[in-house]
Amino acid sequence: MRISDQMMFDLATRYSGQAETNLQQAEATAASGLRVVHPGDDPAAAGALVESQATQARLSGIAATAGRAADEVNAADGALSTVATTITRATQLAVQMANSTYSATDRASAAGQIDQYVQQIVAALNTKVGDRYVFGGNKDGSAPFDASGNYLGDTAVRQVEIAPGVLTAASVRADVAVKGAGGGTDVIAALQALSTALKANDTTGIQAAIDPLNKGLDQVATARGQAGDAMNALDTAATANQAAATAEKTRASQLGDADMVQSATALAQAQQALQASLAATSQGFQLSLLNYLK
Repeated sequence: MRISDQMMFDLATRYSGQAETNLQQAEATAASGLRVVHPGDDPAAAGALVESQATQARLSGIAATAGRAADEVNAADGALSTVATTITRATQLAVQMANSTYSATDRASAAGQIDQYVQQIVAALNTKVGDRYVFGGNKDGSAPFDASGNYLGDTAVRQVEIAPGVLTAASVRADVAVKGAGGGTDVIAALQALSTALKANDTTGIQAAIDPLNKGLDQVATARGQAGDAMNALDTAATANQAAATAEKTRASQLGDADMVQSATALAQAQQALQASLAATSQGFQLSLLNYLK
């Protein structure tokens, strides 16, 4: 079959167009560094990339939430440390004032110190991180203790996700640790009773306050242990999930990113292919024109 000039032109146009398209794709890959831009570039890899991106977002979100919760629990532990120190000082003062060598005036002065201790404890228990009160349970938008030491929060323990579908405690119940909910000692009430006994120069009442304060100190120590366990779990979760998100990002990069050496080689080959196609087309039409002139 004789190949006409029109057929040669159509073939040349088709091959040159394909070579130009290949060059444009190679240039885009080399410039962006991405092998998969559209689902059609590699349907399997594109689907895996979507899943990987969702996994990255989930893991990064868990890491961020765990990190914020760790900050809150750390602040709660710091506040409980203040409470423990204050209880210890109050107990020492009670032991001292129970001694018969002290006068009513001395005890009245000590009562004023105990009242200050109560306010220091209340202030510590109203600690905030950002816009959240750390000791109010789920009622974290308002102060959990009033000036008299009454607890205004709820009994909830906040839960935080530390791995997909896995939750851990991320708050401490101050109503248990300090107010003695569930059969413990109300530390604030014990301090207030001590203050009343000091003002009344009542050595029996002063001595009676010492044991509840010691029990209250044990309660706070237990709460600090719980806070420590929570901090460890949350810190580990933040680190582990961030590392997993980074690993997932690396996997996504391997799926969708172009190999720079390969993309540079493909670009050079596409440029050469287009040049060769154009040269062959030009040569063919030159020969055709010479034949026609003859």
